[in-house]
Amino acid sequence: MRQHLHAFRKIAVIPALLTACALSHAAQDLYFNESLSSSGPSRYLGQSANWYTDEARTQQFTGTLGTDYNGIVNSENVIYGSVTSAYKLSLNSLTYNISNAGMSNGYFMSFGTGGTADLAGDFNVNITLGPGAGGVALDETIRMYGGNTFSIGGDFNIDYNRAGSGRFLVLNIKTDASMASTTNTFRVAGDMNVVCRQADSRVRFNTGITSFTVGGTVDISSLLWTIETPGDGYAATVSVGGLTSSDGVSGWLRSSGGAGMSTLILTNSTRQAAAMTYGYAGTESSLNITMRASDAQNGYQILRFRPGAYDATDANLGEVIVDSGRLDIGMHSNMTGARLSLAGTEAVFSATDIYSSDIGTATFNEGEWYAGKIVVDIEGELSYDKIVFNGRFDKTGSDRDMGFEFSFDEYTMRDLISAGDGEFILSDVITYETGSSMAGTSFEGNTGGIQWEAVFGDTSLSVTFTVPEPATAAAVLGAIALALAAFRRKK
Repeated sequence: MRQHLHAFRKIAVIPALLTACALSHAAQDLYFNESLSSSGPSRYLGQSANWYTDEARTQQFTGTLGTDYNGIVNSENVIYGSVTSAYKLSLNSLTYNISNAGMSNGYFMSFGTGGTADLAGDFNVNITLGPGAGGVALDETIRMYGGNTFSIGGDFNIDYNRAGSGRFLVLNIKTDASMASTTNTFRVAGDMNVVCRQADSRVRFNTGITSFTVGGTVDISSLLWTIETPGDGYAATVSVGGLTSSDGVSGWLRSSGGAGMSTLILTNSTRQAAAMTYGYAGTESSLNITMRASDAQNGYQILRFRPGAYDATDANLGEVIVDSGRLDIGMHSNMTGARLSLAGTEAVFSATDIYSSDIGTATFNEGEWYAGKIVVDIEGELSYDKIVFNGRFDKTGSDRDMGFEFSFDEYTMRDLISAGDGEFILSDVITYETGSSMAGTSFEGNTGGIQWEAVFGDTSLSVTFTVPEPATAAAVLGAIALALAAFRRKK
C-alpha cells in the first residue's frame, strides 16, 4: 500500500511541474508604436524596432518577434499598422485596443503585396466609440493588396462598445479596389466571437476577399454580415465550421457582387442552428451554399431563413450542394433556391421551419440526386416536410446509394394508419416537372415497425405507410434470420 501511495505522489507532482514550465514560458506582452501615419516607417507591425516592452513605450524591444510575444496596439481614435513582404508578422497573439474612436480608419491594418501575418493564438479587436452624430458609420478596415494571408491559430474576438455614441461600427476585411483580381486569405483556426456591449447594437461586418475561413463556429446574432466579392466578376468564398444564433434572435446576412458569385461553405463537426434574414445590397445577388462537414456523422447545420432583410432586399439562394453531413434549410414563402444537389453517400438533406418547428417547405428551381439521404419529418395528415422543384428533379446516381429517413411519432402514425383503414398516404412530398428522371423510382423500408413505400410518380412522390400483419412480420424476420445465417456460413 505504501509503495502504491508513493508512486501516486510522484505522478501527482508531474502536472504541477508542467504547469510551472508553461507559466515560465508564457508569452511576453509587447506594445506597438503609436503610429499616426499611413506612410511612416513606424507603421510596420513586423519590425521589431516599432515595439516596446512597457505600456508607456519607453523601453524599446530589441529581440526578434515570434510566438513568444503578445502584440498589443493601444490607441485613441486612429492607428495605422502595416504588414509587408519585407516585414512579415509573427506573434503569439495580437490585440487592438481602440478607445474614443471617432474617425474612420481605412488602414487600421494593411497588407502590402505578399505580406503575411501568422498568429499562434488569438486576434482581438476591442473598439469603444467616441461621441458622434447619429447614423454615421465608423469604418475600421483591414486592407489587402494581393498575395496576402492572415492566419490566426486561435479565435477571432470582437468586443464592440458603442458607449452611447450615435455612430455605428463597420469592420471591413477587404481587397483594395485597385487589386480586385488578386488572391487574399483570412483564416481563423478557432471560433469567431462577437460581443456587443449594448443590447440594440450589432457589428456591421463586411468580408470582401477571395477566401475568409473560420474553422470553428460563428455566432451571427450580433452581426450584420455582408459577403462581398473583391470586385465585379470576381468570386468570394466564406467557409465556417458552423453558424449559430441566440434563441429568439435573427442574424442579418447579406451578399453583394452578383448572382452566384458568393459561396458559403459549412464544414461542421457538430450540430449547429442559426436563424437569419438574407438579402442583397445593391446589384441583385444570390448566395451559393455547400454542406461539406469535416465530420460527416456529426456535422449538422440548420439554417432558418426569415423574411425582412435589414437594409437590403430579400434574396434567393443560388446552388445548394450537400456533399457530406446533414443540412436542414427553412425558407420563407418568397424564397427559392436555384438548384439542390445531393452529391455524396454521406449527404443528408431535409426541409425545416423558419422558426422552431421541424416541419417546413424548401423550394428550388431544379434538383439532382446522385447519392445520400432525404429526411422527411411528419407530424400529421397535413403537417409534413415538402420539397418543391419548379423544374426537373433528376436521378444521376444509383438507387443503392440513395435512401429516405422518415421521422415521426410511432403512436401517432399507427393512429393515422388505423383511421385510413390500414394505410396512411402522404401525397406531394416532393413535386417536380414531368419528364424528370426520378419518375419510376421507388424505395421501401421499415421504421419502428411501420412499413413504408415511397414511389416517384410522373410529377410527385407519394409515400404509403402500413403496419405489417403478424404473419408478414414473422416472414420478414425469418428472411432476415436466414440471410444472417447464410452470411455467417459464407464467412
